[in-house]
Amino acid sequence: MFDLSMIDKIKDKEIREGVRAAITKNLLPAHRSKAYPGHFSVTADGGAFGIEYTWPGLDSWQIAGAYLLMDMEQSVKGYFDFVEASQRDDGNIPFAIWKEEDLRSPEDRVTFTSGFRYPDDVFEYTPKGNNHYPTSKWIGLFKHWVYENPLGLLASVCYILTAAELFNKTKDTDWLKEKMPSIERAGKYILSQKSSQGFFGGAGFYIELPPRKEWDGITQCYCFKAFNDMRIMLSALNESQKADFWKEQADSLAKTFRRYFWTNGHFAEYIHPEHGAVDFHGLTDIDWAAIAYGLADDIQIRDLWPALKNEKNFWWGDMPTQIVTKPYAYRDWELGRPVSFKTNGPIYDISAMGRVWFIEMNACLAVGDYDRVRQAVKLVCRMGLMHGGYWFERYHMLQNQSVHPAGPKGYCEYPAVLVRTVLGNIELFI
Repeated sequence: MFDLSMIDKIKDKEIREGVRAAITKNLLPAHRSKAYPGHFSVTADGGAFGIEYTWPGLDSWQIAGAYLLMDMEQSVKGYFDFVEASQRDDGNIPFAIWKEEDLRSPEDRVTFTSGFRYPDDVFEYTPKGNNHYPTSKWIGLFKHWVYENPLGLLASVCYILTAAELFNKTKDTDWLKEKMPSIERAGKYILSQKSSQGFFGGAGFYIELPPRKEWDGITQCYCFKAFNDMRIMLSALNESQKADFWKEQADSLAKTFRRYFWTNGHFAEYIHPEHGAVDFHGLTDIDWAAIAYGLADDIQIRDLWPALKNEKNFWWGDMPTQIVTKPYAYRDWELGRPVSFKTNGPIYDISAMGRVWFIEMNACLAVGDYDRVRQAVKLVCRMGLMHGGYWFERYHMLQNQSVHPAGPKGYCEYPAVLVRTVLGNIELFI
């Protein structure tokens, strides 16, 4: 287990107390191993998104990475085993896993749960070498309730990213060799979603409203990262031919991305199948991601970085990082098809979120802007401490230059990204 005394070495008091709250009030309480060994919630109390449910997409990858920095490798291995059991034969990974008994009735599979296929995606799970947990039945969610089906590649990509981070932490080649067939199936599923133009589909990668139909720039950036992670893992197993294959996939995607997404001095947000490249919401999370994960070339970074740093709307209300800088410029055709039940609104995800801040911090680290990293960390810590050491899921822009917190209090995404940023780069803070 992580030695909490390390936090005392952090120079700045606000950052020190913010990191301590992230760990002791959020991440450790969320890790309760209730459903299986290594199980954790995406909220501190487990309330808002189910105390026994699992969300194998972005949230869990980010949280698992924080746990790895907290020396909780066995817990992350337990989580990975469970998600592996949910994998379909085609390699796809569900972005939500619920208890089977909660979805048996057709009345339970409406509105937000309408994408569950019962009993097709039910699976049984028995934890390895542990008699304290009985064999139980679960069901995975692969199809979103939004008609455009966002999050279509989220879990499969994050499955690869989690495997790569776990291996990087443990250097356990025996574990990697055991898991690699499953990891490769996830990679091949991603390739099956490649369009004739070379884009990877599935609408929004980590946002739902609006759905970013059909080729989200974030999807391309994270697929590029996943392909490179596949190359690294296979190289560690001396599978050079397979490693070269994934390098080719990454290189091809980078070429396509630079050709079609670079426009007007920045990267387009997404490419719509009818309206083409969408770039009228100002600077966006795609600009950070292209730099963070190596898709932007040196000339693009030279031209783009000053604009990103000088754009004050990213840190609206002193809270990093808004997903776009012009949030009220969305056209009707971007908002997705209406559904028959009440939602949080057509642009609910246009806000500051931990997932966007994570990308910005990785971009800053990539270019060596450590002052901006420290400044952003301090602002995030300050916001959490203002609310008793807890963070919300998102923060929406208000016209009075402030932000409005939304989603459950105690959501673990900002705490996870905070821990990743500070503990993963501790030399910047001690």
